[in-house]
Amino acid sequence: MNEACLPGLTRALQDAEAQARREGRAVLVVFSQAAERLDPLRLFASNRQVFGQSLFWSGDQGALAMAGFGCTEEISPPAAERFAASTQAWRQLLERAHQVGPRKAYLCGGFSFDPEAVRGALWQSFADTSLVLPRILLLREGDQQHWLFSLWIEAEADVDQCAAAIAAEWNLLQARYAHGPRLQVPACSQPQDLDSGAQQWQATVAGAIERINAGALNKVVLAREVCLQAERNIPCGALLENLKAAYPQAFLFAFSRGDSCFLGATPERLVRVARGTLNTVALAGTCARGVHEQQDAELGQRLLDSPKDRYEHALVVQTLREALQPFCAMLEIAPQPQLHRLAHVQHLLTPVLGRLRPQVELLQLVQVLHPTPAVGGLPRASALEYIREHEQLDRGWYAAPVGWLNAEGDGEFAVALRSALIRGNQAHLFAGCGIVAESDPQSEYRETCLKLRTIGEALRPTSSTPGMQAG
Repeated sequence: MNEACLPGLTRALQDAEAQARREGRAVLVVFSQAAERLDPLRLFASNRQVFGQSLFWSGDQGALAMAGFGCTEEISPPAAERFAASTQAWRQLLERAHQVGPRKAYLCGGFSFDPEAVRGALWQSFADTSLVLPRILLLREGDQQHWLFSLWIEAEADVDQCAAAIAAEWNLLQARYAHGPRLQVPACSQPQDLDSGAQQWQATVAGAIERINAGALNKVVLAREVCLQAERNIPCGALLENLKAAYPQAFLFAFSRGDSCFLGATPERLVRVARGTLNTVALAGTCARGVHEQQDAELGQRLLDSPKDRYEHALVVQTLREALQPFCAMLEIAPQPQLHRLAHVQHLLTPVLGRLRPQVELLQLVQVLHPTPAVGGLPRASALEYIREHEQLDRGWYAAPVGWLNAEGDGEFAVALRSALIRGNQAHLFAGCGIVAESDPQSEYRETCLKLRTIGEALRPTSSTPGMQAG
């Protein structure tokens, strides 16, 4: 740690120790300072498994990015009322915090898609709710970067020893950043039972269409999983770098727990709150990109003109309107969708802007929005029950909210799509489709194949580009 910074941290710890003695309980210290220019993704890649837990987040086309290491505190309440309980726990945590420096505390993590679903061994490292206050966080906001350090201080604590421990960890992160080995993504093999899995999934879709036509549902989203295997452990940093290069507009995320890392490049914001203003999008309706400009335009126009896709999209827009109106003094929703073009697919997208009423909390909005009809279905309760009974997949954090919130009430959560769970040399990829009455099982299967290409192509070795550092 820079010698000039150590006294500031030590003073903050001394003040917290004195407060702990006065109050008779531990005090949470959050100390921030300006940081030299570092790449948060490279820092994550070179240190992913050093502290047991780590994270990476990049939104707004990279204007805001963070890399976090270790866990000073984890909010992980029971499934019942998990969003409200998390808000309350965060508020109580901040009441015990002694915050010093230009930036306040950040909480980062995610939720499972459905806490009532049967859990499998695949997601055992990821709780239904896991919001983490990192021990060390590098935060980049535009041209500014800051380090945030957090730790609990007890009365009579050895302040110098605590400061030295943080400094040693901080120095280790930087040493690995500077000297860590660079790795390439290894080649991955396709699963052997791809054809039989495709037939089984299409049969599940056909069954859902029958239920929708019988009037039991308006829409249900069905997902599937593909497991790819590499000849050696998959370096998550190199994989994220490939995703960043291919999808610069996406929300890039990674949450690492031991040898498991859930990561992705999602196009869908669930909700963003900044100084009382809400931003979200309706994203539903998908088609392929064209091989040339004219075909691309024709496919996009066909999507805009598709009754099936416009109906599916309208369901999402209406659900957003009904969910958000009670929380907003003003709500603006564009009257017509626009095309949102990505590398392999294009979607129908409608932007939503709102001005929040006083005292509305970010996780309240996450609660009413998740799961959106784009990842669950309508009616919500009926669709979730159908997914539990028929999908035969533990989604874990796939299609669930992931993101961050800070001590000032701002934050952002995205829907964890175009994602994979990396465990050693295995990559578990996930993709789903919205099923409505006009759906065709084969077309829906092809759509999942398009969506799986986001991670699938990032897993291909790229000898022409330098690899990322270990991780």
